[in-house]
Amino acid sequence: MELKKLKLTKRRSELLKKYDVETVEDVLRIYPLRYETIQAIPFSSWQEGDSVCFEGLISSSVTIIHLQGRRSMTRFTVISWDQEIQITLFNRPWKEMFHFGKTITCFGTYQGKNKVTVSQYNFKPLHLQEGIRPIYPLRDGMKQSDMISIMQGALSLADQVKSLVPKRYINKYRLMDLASCLKAIHQPQNDTDLKAAIRTLKYEEFLRFQCVMQALSHEQRGDIKSPKQFDHDKILSFINQFPYALTPDQEKAIHEVLEDMASSRILFRLVQGDVGCGKTIVASVALYACLLSGEQACFLAPTEILARQHYKTLQAQGLPVSLYVSSLPVRQKKEILESLRTQKIQLVVGTHALFQEGVTFKDLGLAVIDEQQRFGVRQRRALLEKGKAVDVLMMSATPIPRTAAHFLFGDLSVSNIKTMPPGRKPVITRYVTGKTMKPILPEILQYTQEGHQGYVVCPSIEDSQEMDLRNAISIYEGMKNTLTQFRFGLLHGRLKAEEKEAVMMDFSQHRIDILVSTTVVEVGVDVANATWMVIYDAHRFGLSTLHQLRGRVGRSADQGHCFLLSTTKDPQAIERLKMLEKNTDGFSITAYDLQTRGPGDVLGVRQSGIPGFLFADPAKDVAMMSCCIEDAKEILRRQEDQALLAYVSQALENASYFD
Repeated sequence: MELKKLKLTKRRSELLKKYDVETVEDVLRIYPLRYETIQAIPFSSWQEGDSVCFEGLISSSVTIIHLQGRRSMTRFTVISWDQEIQITLFNRPWKEMFHFGKTITCFGTYQGKNKVTVSQYNFKPLHLQEGIRPIYPLRDGMKQSDMISIMQGALSLADQVKSLVPKRYINKYRLMDLASCLKAIHQPQNDTDLKAAIRTLKYEEFLRFQCVMQALSHEQRGDIKSPKQFDHDKILSFINQFPYALTPDQEKAIHEVLEDMASSRILFRLVQGDVGCGKTIVASVALYACLLSGEQACFLAPTEILARQHYKTLQAQGLPVSLYVSSLPVRQKKEILESLRTQKIQLVVGTHALFQEGVTFKDLGLAVIDEQQRFGVRQRRALLEKGKAVDVLMMSATPIPRTAAHFLFGDLSVSNIKTMPPGRKPVITRYVTGKTMKPILPEILQYTQEGHQGYVVCPSIEDSQEMDLRNAISIYEGMKNTLTQFRFGLLHGRLKAEEKEAVMMDFSQHRIDILVSTTVVEVGVDVANATWMVIYDAHRFGLSTLHQLRGRVGRSADQGHCFLLSTTKDPQAIERLKMLEKNTDGFSITAYDLQTRGPGDVLGVRQSGIPGFLFADPAKDVAMMSCCIEDAKEILRRQEDQALLAYVSQALENASYFD
């Protein structure tokens, strides 16, 4: 439904644009952040620090105290519960509003000794306001009263909104119909209705997500294939050439991958494990097996510098590999394209350049995708369409529990590599309170003077008026102007691809001592000489992201150090950061992140166009998840539920690369 059906004022229409909504349905999906229960509690039960609400008569004249700047403090007394209560209001210097004898309703915090600091007030009877009140997320200029009024108008149209959940499942699981659910989530009459609405929305989120992921899985799996034929003795000789013994987890992953490749079932497997666990070795063996079978293979990396690293690694292993990236000379590109088309080249490593229409394979049999979450649906599809029944091996350094992986990634086989190669030292991680590097600067300077390189990671690119965050540009300028003995580089998402590659290349070749960056450094920079990292406003990141970031240091025999700077006072955020001081296992860290922040933050599913979760929790709602897996299979098999199928089709189309 078009937004004009809401008949909003010009001011509210402009404010609503900040929520990126286009339809009435979108407005109804702006859910409350939380709820407040408004209930008048007798004065005799008040404790210092309690949130209180009460109705009373103004019983004194008003005193206004002007503070620094344009701030003010307004004071008067109110008779309520047979008590004289002193009221303090900040920045409400309006004497005429609070005249003697007027009835007022106040909401605030009890300070003890009959004193209340009031945050909100009105002149409506309290009994008309008691109950459960939604609190909405607000954009600049929007008030709670605006959002409540807008939502009332939208709810009057809720009966016209089509449900994505088929009616048979609503009946089977005793869910609420969509209109009743939306009314209960926005205007709950009691806790029972609210819980029922949340349960209904959880199911809808799980079902939408699972339908999209299974549809994506079916697209990528395609039909059955001819089993690949390869000499296992040659595979064993290839593995024995490595100068180190494989870990048990690596051996198991290789066995699982080769078994899939040799079967008629298309390989669709995720190999996951921490940075440095040896996933690339598994990929190398799979690539070699594909070459032995006489088919072509490609290795896809999210950045050019990472593609070049893989290219050098595969060369060193004796594989006949070529490199195809955007920065190559035109003539060389043409030669490679012709060789791929005629199969003179059997193995190629590349970036997004491999997606282009001009890239043609004669017989593509295997695609290895590194950091698979960095690529969108359309990109993977474009690559796999260059062959028939292509095996797909994906790798990720953001490991998640197998049960969650099964749900979140669809019908996907998973190989976990938990054991690390011997000799790798865990990165020493330290939580540092404060907003500057001052407490750790002597250590940083010592490491750098000794010839080691380091990273300084910031949550934003430049100053923001909305949030007080340390930003990469100002930190870069400040450090460069102060520490003139060192060479600095700046890396962030607004740089052009070639500019990013140039900076990362300079860092990898030690033409830069200290790299100031946003989280774009999370993937694709593998510099063994980088041994330290400082992360500003660390509480702003998910634990999985922090763990990925610190995996960029300590990639040699030298000890790695990671410093988590934070000014947060939130006990839970501090506990999360301290957890990283003690825990170096990516699987348990990601499991903890799933529980505390949700899968949208762990997997980046919101950025990639895949539906995320607001109410559902894969770590807790296991039984509901299992039901949705089966229900999604039935929906995709029957192809009858048009509203949901149209949603799935649109989600697949919207899914795209993100950085």
